[in-house]
Amino acid sequence: MRRVLFSTLGMTDPIKNDYDGPFLHIMRYYKPQKVYLFMTQRVCELADQDDRYRIHASKLCKQEGFNCEIIELRYEDIDNPQEFDIFYPIFEKELINIHSKNADCQILINLSSGTPQMKSACHLLAITTPFPVVPIQVTTPNERENYGSPDYDLEKSWKNNLDNHPELEPKNRAKQVESENLRFLFLREAAISNINAYNYTAAFNILTAVKEFISEDVMRLLRAAQHRKNMELKEAERESKLAKYDLFPMKSSDVKELFEYLLLLGLQQKSGQLMDFVRGISPALSRLFEYFLQEKCRRKVKRDYCVQSSLDPDHWKIKRNKLEKKDPQLLSYFDERFNGFRDNSDLSCSTLLPIIEFDCGITGRYPNEVALKKAQDMRKVEENIRNPAAHCITAIKEEQFTKVAGISSERLLRDMQWMFKYIYPHYFSSDVDAWDSYNMMNEYIIGRLKGDNSDILG
Repeated sequence: MRRVLFSTLGMTDPIKNDYDGPFLHIMRYYKPQKVYLFMTQRVCELADQDDRYRIHASKLCKQEGFNCEIIELRYEDIDNPQEFDIFYPIFEKELINIHSKNADCQILINLSSGTPQMKSACHLLAITTPFPVVPIQVTTPNERENYGSPDYDLEKSWKNNLDNHPELEPKNRAKQVESENLRFLFLREAAISNINAYNYTAAFNILTAVKEFISEDVMRLLRAAQHRKNMELKEAERESKLAKYDLFPMKSSDVKELFEYLLLLGLQQKSGQLMDFVRGISPALSRLFEYFLQEKCRRKVKRDYCVQSSLDPDHWKIKRNKLEKKDPQLLSYFDERFNGFRDNSDLSCSTLLPIIEFDCGITGRYPNEVALKKAQDMRKVEENIRNPAAHCITAIKEEQFTKVAGISSERLLRDMQWMFKYIYPHYFSSDVDAWDSYNMMNEYIIGRLKGDNSDILG
């Protein structure tokens, strides 16, 4: 069957590292009758400089004994080849045109030349075109790149091209990509995009369609990530242990829960989900203040001053009689601070802050001006932002947050992280940034996802 080749061009074509570049290598082993070369502004400039693509294609045809018509598809107005949206409609139009002019030919598509965006568009078209095409992947001979130069030497490059010397037994690096494999590659990239966006449920659902290509450990890790983001920490730990991955930087159960909650707030802040972020501020600060008092001021607040609700085990109330019995001076401070402290007040950051003030002020048992100021500032933000957010049914924008709270959401997150690290410095003694735990998890999952299937493209 007659063949035609559609090929983008990159800075490694036509020859790189003393070997064929992708488009030349496909020509060598598939011997098409026509080659359509897609050329952006920079490629056009190089072609005009020394006609390297056409000359080396002609030399190859002469050496290998076949005829091939070279057709240049010049798009000199495309000067930003990093934009995916530019290429798909153009490539689609050109392929339809090629098909109509070569109805009796097998159409080959080069998947290995050009920018990542150009390659992605070619991958997508190989699946979505309404007529059969053959996608071809060319592997690199030495696993490294060699970028094109304006000082390209035509004769020297051709002479030094090892693929021209059969006595050296050069390897055929052109490989037809099976459609099922190609489908996996696209779904894998879609899953990776979702993993990088912390959308683990979407990534898991996408990969379920091609799970025969994926190890069970990768699927377990995605389930672990789902559970982790849902704060289902026991389930997350179970799945990650089965996959032999150490998921949690913090090992103590109570500390782990707060740390993971702060990580979740970090994801919400980073992704602009400020309504969820605002809702999470109060419970985070309450737990932070409680642990600060426990570790830095030697106070067991729940045990010594509170009673637990019989209806809700997570709901605690401060009792006047317990305060009076344990620390009458602290009760006096509460009465002064609240103009008469009400019995059975909910334990929250608003009722924990006075204890921090009492202990960490100049006359307190544990003077700490920096920690006290941080606590007061965070409580002020929580007080300012909570009520407006509670009555808001539309999205909260960063500008609104900053205006109401007085600081940015990022600054508040940093302050909460600072206090946690101040309370538990021993968890941050290594060179690894524990706050980057989600990204490290993502990198590991993506690495496994790619590594387990490295043979698909050869």
